[in-house]
Amino acid sequence: MNTDSISPAPPSADTQAGAAGEKPFRKGYRLPPELRDRIAAAHRTRPLLTMACALTDAVTALATAVVCALLLTSASLFLSVPVALAGCLLIARQLRALENLTHEASHYNWSRHHRRGNDVLGWLLSGLPTGGRLSAYRESHLRHHGRFGTSDDPDRRRYAELDLEALNRSSPWAFASSVLVRITRYQIGWLREVKTDLLASAGILLWSAVCAALPATLLGGPVTGVLAEVVWLASAFVVLPVLRLVAEADEHIYSDCDTVFDATISNVGLVQRVLIHPHADGYHTVHHLWPGIPHHALRRVHHTLMTHDPDYARRIRMRRGVLDTPRATTSDS
Repeated sequence: MNTDSISPAPPSADTQAGAAGEKPFRKGYRLPPELRDRIAAAHRTRPLLTMACALTDAVTALATAVVCALLLTSASLFLSVPVALAGCLLIARQLRALENLTHEASHYNWSRHHRRGNDVLGWLLSGLPTGGRLSAYRESHLRHHGRFGTSDDPDRRRYAELDLEALNRSSPWAFASSVLVRITRYQIGWLREVKTDLLASAGILLWSAVCAALPATLLGGPVTGVLAEVVWLASAFVVLPVLRLVAEADEHIYSDCDTVFDATISNVGLVQRVLIHPHADGYHTVHHLWPGIPHHALRRVHHTLMTHDPDYARRIRMRRGVLDTPRATTSDS
């Protein structure tokens, strides 16, 4: 099995002119020959598992919206409002997980050999609930991989525009302030990059109305249905962009290196794995070395390399806490 990434779409003429003379960062890592079979085997996709993950994410988010709405109409504000706020965070986390599965679909990691099915399932189960247009996202994201580190890399452009490497991680309050002053510009740029349009936004509204507001209405009446929709939209358009910005800002440091391996950060702490980088998105170094490895194999491959490749274990840059400075380490994660 080929262990290289899928090939990105060729850049347009304007892109080629804009990036003239620029070369993407070299990979900067060589896999030990004795591990090649393991890496090849890790590329195997498991569509049923990925479908189950997407359905679990969506059902959990929808059930949370309904429960929050029922509490808001039947319990005291002292109880229901804090629960609703926590519910918004959980829903946003589940939506972030679905976005990561849209990312998986962009690499054909739902189904390698049935690409039409990959795209249909990826859009229906993860793209539709989050407003992601798979074709537009794939075009943008494969430029990130294929033109990594150049001015044609959309992620590097956002890093530069928002100065994401300068997020102040000296304290929780400083970090929160750094994120919040960037969030509006970040969300506008992200929507422009993935070309989310009125049709995609209408899809989010229709999907949430049918899957969240309608069940809440049937269970608790019209007011409950409206509140379920409000909780859902607050999660999708207020909380989710914050999680997405933090996740994206975690992934790279472009300014002090010139290889993909050294510019990529793996975020392996508990908070990152559970809240910010669901579906093994935090094992980003492995992903950039082999984008065709599906989410369910990334952590296993990381631990294999940490155990059996001293060079990987010595050089990989990891962040174990949200506020940590990423650094190379010789210890297992």
